[in-house]
Formats: sequence, C-alpha cells, structure tokens
Amino acid sequence: MAKRQITPSSRAKTTRTRPEAARVRPRELLPLAPAKRIRGTASSRKVLQVLTSFTPDRPIATVDALAKSVKVPLSTAYRYIALLREVGLVTDDGHGGYHLSPRMVELARASRAAFSFIDVALPVMERLRDASGETVILIRRVGDAAICVERAESAQRVRLSFEVGAAFPLHRGASPKLLLAHMPERERDEYLTRARKIDGELRRRPGPFLDELSTIAGQGWAESSEEITPDIWAAAAPVTEGTRLAAALSVAGPAFRLSARQRSRIIALTRRAADEVSEQLISLGR
Repeated sequence: MAKRQITPSSRAKTTRTRPEAARVRPRELLPLAPAKRIRGTASSRKVLQVLTSFTPDRPIATVDALAKSVKVPLSTAYRYIALLREVGLVTDDGHGGYHLSPRMVELARASRAAFSFIDVALPVMERLRDASGETVILIRRVGDAAICVERAESAQRVRLSFEVGAAFPLHRGASPKLLLAHMPERERDEYLTRARKIDGELRRRPGPFLDELSTIAGQGWAESSEEITPDIWAAAAPVTEGTRLAAALSVAGPAFRLSARQRSRIIALTRRAADEVSEQLISLGR
C-alpha cells in the first residue's frame, strides 16, 4: 500500500492483580490556543466561559464559585446563570448549586453527528481491539489539546479505560505526538514554546524531542511508554481525509503484557487499521 503524504494542517497505575480498568488521567494541559478575538463580545464570551466551567470533575457549582472561576462580580454571574437557565442550558439542583441541563446531551449528540468519520472508524477500531487484545482510541486535536473522541475498550481484566472527551497535552503520548508532528511548523513551534514553560523535561531536551517529531512524521507512526500513565505502552498511526490529518488511531495497553514482538505486531495492525479508515473516508468523498 502506497504511503500517503500528509500536509501540515491523573495518573493511574495498572497491576496484574486488579480486575478493574485503569483510568487515564491527563497531565497538565496548556490553555487552548487563543483564537482571534471578536470585538464587542466580552459579555457573551463570559457567558460561554460560565457554561464551560462545568466539567466531569465539577458537574455542580454555586454561583459564587462560577463568579470566581470567570472573574466577574457575583451580581453579574447571577445574570449569566439566569440567561443560561432561560435558554435551557443549565438548571438548579434545589440546594444552591447549578448543573448542565439535559439539553446539553442533545447538543453533544449534534456535535457527535458532525463527526461522521467516527461512524466509519468505530467498526475498524473494534476489529483492531479484537486483533490486538488491547484498548483502541481515536484522538483528535483541538487547539493545544489532544481529545479522545471515541474508544473501543478491551475486555481484558487489566486494561486501560479512556474517557471520551478526555484531553491530553500534545507532547505526551503516542497519539498526541503524532498530531503534534504533523502540525504546521509555526503552530508547532508556538505550542512548544508554551509547553516548555510548564514542562521541565521538555525544556531540558528540545533538540532530541524535535528529532523524535521528525522521525514520527517521516515513518508514519508513533509509540510511547509511560508518558501519560505509568506502566502503559501505546502506538498510534494517522487517519487522513485526503491529504489532511484528521485523527490519530491508537492502541494502548499494560507494558508488562506486551513483548517487543507483540509491540511490533500492534504497530503493524494499527497502521493497517488507520489506512483502512482513511481509504473508507476517501470512498465517501471525505
């Protein structure tokens, strides 16, 4: 199969005895790359910041906490919450707290529907999971983060469990590094400048890391060991839409279970699966 040219465009331990899945916790993330600000929308921006202050770790928040989070007076925060309640995006819990309403589920479904490539990718991901015996994830870049948009979880007793929506820094892990390696050079350099300010290891080895990214871009796949979660190894390959990198397809599992031979096999399986998804997207005109 001809190699496609791509144009640029927490912590959890796993052990042999634990039956449950190890949850992957992201390391410190950089703020998302700022978009060009639109004038005259300061209040609207703050309302949206209130809305995005709700997270899986903080699903319920008081108005006081939200006011502090977005740095507005308490009276202003109350007006924002009143507006969000009026349009049905938040509701109160009856005890002084507020949370996202079921309406947000509909919006999430609408967002997911826009990613029609997930419908193409998921059957391939499930076959890759069955062939490799490990968890398979699909990762997309959003600003300065790598976001898990779909998963096919392993049935093994000791496995990784990636939450859909989990975010990871672009310089840690097989999939994030693959996405970073194919970013336009200027964007990549700007990201790395920001990342070095909070990551001492990255700051100490700028040259070798750039060499690693160059190797990843050239060979068409990436691997990592214990970069996001201790004792975990992962491999990733690019999913493309035409010449554009759309996502990274990855297999991840406990390092103790994966010999060098098994890792080589998983890399090959992952690359073939990513190629299959890419070719199906081409056939659909994507």
